Amino acid sequence: MAGYLTGDSLTFGTGPVSHTSWGIPVVDAGTPLALGFEGRDPQRVWETQPSVRKVVEFAARAVAAVAWHAFERVDDTDRQRDAGSTIETTLNRPARFTSGFELKRDIVTDWMLYDRWCVALIGDELVRIPPRLLEVGSDFLGRVNRLAVSTPTGIVNLLDVPVAYGAGWHTSMAYGTSPTKTLSSLMDEQERAVQWRSDQWDHAAKLTGVIEHPGKFKDPRARAEFAAGFDEYRRSKSGGTPIFENGMKYSSVETLKPADAKDIEGRQLTDIEVSSFYHIPPELVGAREGTMANVAAFRQMLYGPTLGPILTALNQAFNSEIVPALAGKVGMYAELDREGAIAGSFVEEAVVLQTAVGGPWLTRAEARARKNLPHLDGTDELITPLNVTEGGLASPRDTAPPSAGEGSTGD
Repeated sequence: MAGYLTGDSLTFGTGPVSHTSWGIPVVDAGTPLALGFEGRDPQRVWETQPSVRKVVEFAARAVAAVAWHAFERVDDTDRQRDAGSTIETTLNRPARFTSGFELKRDIVTDWMLYDRWCVALIGDELVRIPPRLLEVGSDFLGRVNRLAVSTPTGIVNLLDVPVAYGAGWHTSMAYGTSPTKTLSSLMDEQERAVQWRSDQWDHAAKLTGVIEHPGKFKDPRARAEFAAGFDEYRRSKSGGTPIFENGMKYSSVETLKPADAKDIEGRQLTDIEVSSFYHIPPELVGAREGTMANVAAFRQMLYGPTLGPILTALNQAFNSEIVPALAGKVGMYAELDREGAIAGSFVEEAVVLQTAVGGPWLTRAEARARKNLPHLDGTDELITPLNVTEGGLASPRDTAPPSAGEGSTGD
């Protein structure tokens, strides 16, 4: 599959097809050797490490569930939602066969596995650039001065189109350091533990011990026949009970038992360490048992200190070049709806807002819209109960105090 940038479009499939050194055509450019990753290949980590995949997928799906909203900044204290704008439409439906959820999920996964991600506005579509094909250059200060994608026909420069790019910290380069390198020792330890458990199930005796013979086998052939017959109880006769001869007996030998190896605890510890590495409370991914109270508190923190930095970074990256390119006028910006993600139930929200503003805050038209009901004339005005305007109460939920002498009896 060929690819090249012409004007404002990145075209695939219209150029010459790449060939291997022995002449076989291929449709994938592959990963250039210059883009090799130190440590483990993130794709293999995703496939073979349950702890990493569990945590990364949890964070990526949580961020992907937050919708983009477009706004026009009227002045310092007024902004208006523009739900039908090209900005919001494109961000929430970036390309054919690609939803906004999928794009956000993929770029957060890229970030958490490769420590870098990139999205380019090609024509009227948002295109995710896979990190394995992304080439990033930087000057002596570590600032980005080159962004390109490797295609079967060569290198395509991305600096000519609006892009959103993000990367983690690196001492001298602008492409971050893959977390898979930092986690490599932990994953090595986990793989060895899994391999040991597999070997135990395949080769170790389920009842560890030795067979004692009162004397010696006089005939070597008899010894070999007994050993071969006993070995069948690990194969075709597995689960059966061997019959000992000539006074032989079975004696247990103390070895490391599965319970003593603490396999389950080891897996839980790996989940906890990976969760902590990505700054996610282990209780949220099931790595550590929690109570109803602290899990609810952690969920309140999810879009705050836990995933809030990721949302902020995405807001700033997309508003840098892509949103201005999509906007038809100055003053437009996009924002991930963090408030909508952390909002509680409607009952809780209504009580808090009504107490905060001291009166009704929702018109009948807005209430009908929340339930997807059609608009009715005369429902756009905010109704304020008389006891709030004339009774001196702070909220319609309050109760007026009894008047002087009311509620008391006299002689």
